[in-house]
Amino acid sequence: MKRFSGRDWWFILLFGAIYMFNFIDRMIISVVGEPIRREFGLSDLQLGIMGGVAFALFYGGIGIPLARLAERINRVGIVATATALWSVMTMLSGIAGNYWHLLLARMGVGIGEAGFTPPVVSMIADRFAPEKRATVFSLIAVGVSVGGAVGALGGGWIAQNHGWRMAFLVMGAPGLLLALLLWLTIKEPDRQNADGAAPAFGAVLRRVGKSRAFVTFTFGSGIVALVGFGLNLFLIPLLVRRFGFDLKDAAITFALTFSAATALGGVVGGMLADRFATNDHRRYGVLPMISSALALPLYLAAIYQDDWRFMAVLLFAATFCLYAFLPTIMTVTQRLVEPRMRATAAAIHAFGQTVFGLGLGSVFLGWMSDRLASGHYGTGYAVECLARKAGAPSAACAASSGTGLQQALLWLGLFLLLAIASYWVAARSIAGEISALEEDKPE
Repeated sequence: MKRFSGRDWWFILLFGAIYMFNFIDRMIISVVGEPIRREFGLSDLQLGIMGGVAFALFYGGIGIPLARLAERINRVGIVATATALWSVMTMLSGIAGNYWHLLLARMGVGIGEAGFTPPVVSMIADRFAPEKRATVFSLIAVGVSVGGAVGALGGGWIAQNHGWRMAFLVMGAPGLLLALLLWLTIKEPDRQNADGAAPAFGAVLRRVGKSRAFVTFTFGSGIVALVGFGLNLFLIPLLVRRFGFDLKDAAITFALTFSAATALGGVVGGMLADRFATNDHRRYGVLPMISSALALPLYLAAIYQDDWRFMAVLLFAATFCLYAFLPTIMTVTQRLVEPRMRATAAAIHAFGQTVFGLGLGSVFLGWMSDRLASGHYGTGYAVECLARKAGAPSAACAASSGTGLQQALLWLGLFLLLAIASYWVAARSIAGEISALEEDKPE
């Protein structure tokens, strides 16, 4: 395998840095969600809508038309514009006067971030050989893990010392500089085997709809995202409520259990896929199936723990397994469509993963948490525990909300059984589909 050039490494590093702030601006709501909830008197369902649905619906919905543009116009320009947009909307979140203002700003973040993944995955497919793509996107996706750590540690410290509003302002600003740097230094890759016009959206939708591997990979990744994003959104509130952490200590634990695990898992997963699945495409489904099967008991055991130390260790292992092959799957789905369909196919995959995972998962988790917490507290939970007021909640409110959230997370983990089954189906289909496509239109 030919080594990466200096320009290749700059491509990987710059897009990794942008992906880092993409994820910081996406997840900062999970760091400051608890003080926002207390200031505005929100339920977990409202927090889930703000941190999940408000972002996911626009991220997924706008991603498809933006991907259509990426099939036709300069993809570097799309990513640079999108980066500037989500950065500005993150900063505007810091001056929100109420829940609805913040909800609108989070929608804007979703619109901006929708312009990142499909064009980037399409550019990777045009710039790098098939046997390198999983590794390349996995290296870029390390930005997610670094972003999780920076967002948690930096955002937690800023919110603890200067308030949650300042955390949004500080974390949003660097994206503007990165957008300019991208526009000035990255050249648009030549499109491979794509002399004709981009196909209609309906044609792409029919193509991926006929691909059993694409559908089951997207469904399985959506289920993994449902569990992973739900945990990501509510882990810091869980640590604050159940274990009495302040934001700074909760952020440190989040960084160790989520960010380090996803960084290691994503890189290892990408390298394993390029090493063991290149000559046996069935393993693109088998590997995530095995990792999801390992993640399930580790996740359930972690959430069940009463000692935060044991929980942190188990969550590290569960998160490593959970996220190991998500970057790989994103690149593999590109091999299931023709070149000019790649950005749109990536947007469809991202739509299924994000809307189903982050959107529906956050709503289900928030709703279930409120119901279980109310059941533990008894009559008056909404009035006595969720009313807008300054100061810390009562011990009874904190205990009920912590127990309700813990039990909701346990229920959420059981969805991984569906992911395991989906990847098994994908493993049985993918080899034949890739062979058929390559015989018809070799790269």
